[in-house]
Amino acid sequence: MDIDITHLTYRYSPGEKPILDDVDLHIPGGEWLLVSGRSGSGKTTLAYAIAGILHQQENGAADGQIEVGGMDVSRSELYTIADAVGLVQQNADDQFCALSVADEMAFGLENRCIPLAEMEDRISEALELTGCEDLYSRQLFELSGGEKQKIAIASILALRPAILILDEPTSNLDLSSTRQIFEVLHDLHERTNLTVIIIEHKVHLFASLFERCIYLENGKIQYDGRTDSSPLAAVRIMNFNDLSKFAGQDVPDRLRLQDWTYAGDNGFELSVPSLRLKAGHIVALMGANGSGKSTLLKTLTGILQPDGGTLFLDGRETNSLTVPQVGMVFQNADEQLFTSSVEDEMDYALQNLQQNDDPHRALVSELLVLFGLDEKRTFHPHRLSYGEKKRLNIASNLVFSPSLLLLDEVFIGQDGYQVNYILERLHKLCDQGATIILAIHDPALMCSIADEVIFLENGELRFYLSLQQAVIWWQVNGYRDYIPEEEKGL
Repeated sequence: MDIDITHLTYRYSPGEKPILDDVDLHIPGGEWLLVSGRSGSGKTTLAYAIAGILHQQENGAADGQIEVGGMDVSRSELYTIADAVGLVQQNADDQFCALSVADEMAFGLENRCIPLAEMEDRISEALELTGCEDLYSRQLFELSGGEKQKIAIASILALRPAILILDEPTSNLDLSSTRQIFEVLHDLHERTNLTVIIIEHKVHLFASLFERCIYLENGKIQYDGRTDSSPLAAVRIMNFNDLSKFAGQDVPDRLRLQDWTYAGDNGFELSVPSLRLKAGHIVALMGANGSGKSTLLKTLTGILQPDGGTLFLDGRETNSLTVPQVGMVFQNADEQLFTSSVEDEMDYALQNLQQNDDPHRALVSELLVLFGLDEKRTFHPHRLSYGEKKRLNIASNLVFSPSLLLLDEVFIGQDGYQVNYILERLHKLCDQGATIILAIHDPALMCSIADEVIFLENGELRFYLSLQQAVIWWQVNGYRDYIPEEEKGL
């Protein structure tokens, strides 16, 4: 089923700068195409265009034509397009229509009147492909971000579309789950004539499966060729880790936990017997999807109430951490956007903290420029790309300079350049004495900036070690997914 896009220009509101600008693209049936580009370049908008979603926008202005299998997308009903095109969105919550995994898996199939026996077979096959069998009886709100992402992929695979679009499918996944999704794609590539379009910043990861890559910049296709030669393929993450910077220094404790526990309604239990984090350190919080990383961060701020334990901040016992001592960026960017413009979002905390003075106003401007949001000051936050939303979340926390910063998967939706900007800013914040806990899955990012590592497994604290000791522990105990490539001797 071919996809033909001719002179496509799209604006979310009439008169504004186009997010897609005169795009021409032909994708033959059965081709696998990787779509890359800087954050905010129009990648997700292109996916929405092919899936027919753009033509459902009330204020959008579109020119040009999109045909999917000879079907004019602009003149077709969305449910007709959905029979051919399956879209896995970047934020899994945006596509869920039910409350439980079982209902979500059945939702699309029921709407297509698929016979019950076939429904059960499709659901079982999709859950097995994505390694989600043990999640079938769970409620969606109980799942971690990575678990939700796997269910979102499984629910679309169960529909067996002719065209599959995946918008950053590995952004929330641990290394084991990423490898499993890669194996699912490889199997589909071998067995089917499925057309697959994947939007990814990790170009190198998918180069062996996706020979063709386009690169978007300011809504235009600037490159169309081999994936291993695309502009983002050469971007490398900078190393900000200076392992000698604390040598001989008596660094005070910033955060201390003792007998810290939490029990969720779904039977999940978190247990951290003892933990001491130093001022001026960056700590990588590692573990598989569902291991308790987000839960730990939320119990520290009181979003989830711990069942027991003692918390000390800068030597003083406290029940929970509060602004401005602590800042937190959630895994889901949409959960902490409160205002009607980007600039107001930056001002929100300053006004509440009575810090809306000239130095802080200057910092607002500096951060907006640094994170590529200066030209979008007046935009509603929900008009931003997902990567831009995450950067706004980070900037709105950095503006009040917290002494403890909790970051949950903040690199989702970020291209290599933006990852380096974020890492540089975090490094400078630590130089000023702040402590950062950074929940991530990528060993390369861990090695580029972390001083120590917290490793959780099934809710249990397995270790809190220096970066070098953590890598040795994983090597000795056979946890290869957490070992950086250069340490594996590859």
